[in-house]
Amino acid sequence: MALFGPPNVAKLEAMGKIDGLVRAARYKKDPALAADARRALTGFLDKIIQRLQTKNLTQLNTARDALVIIGEPARDRLIYIIQQGHLHRRQDAAYVLGIMGDPVAVKPLCVAMHNPDPLLRMIIVDALGKIGDPAASETLRKALGDPDKAVVEAARKAIKKVGPAPA
Repeated sequence: MALFGPPNVAKLEAMGKIDGLVRAARYKKDPALAADARRALTGFLDKIIQRLQTKNLTQLNTARDALVIIGEPARDRLIYIIQQGHLHRRQDAAYVLGIMGDPVAVKPLCVAMHNPDPLLRMIIVDALGKIGDPAASETLRKALGDPDKAVVEAARKAIKKVGPAPA
């Protein structure tokens, strides 16, 4: 991507440059160009989801950013992963759903709290806190009794963000 002028979304898409498309999706000078980049990123959803498995932190963060930019289609895939995916992918999915902050993810995240993995439960509790939807209050209250101390601590922090359950 050139340092001067707007990004060339078509070229970035043709080359499969996810990192360049993420930057283009944030291009504030031309909302139509940014929208084209978001559309192009959606076409790479499978590749971006696979990238969550990388050990390269730069690529991992770019993948997370791309999923947040993609929005609803990515959210729906991440919810599916929370329900069906490999443990590490579930952890990544829960983390990104927290960043997205979409209340649609609250119920699937609450259901996923039954997983025996304490790290996943802690990430889910943190994600529920980031989303901030009071619909998660009951699950967070139950998490205060979790056998893992890290989950309990995350639940304490999340409850402060979420507030009381809806009446």
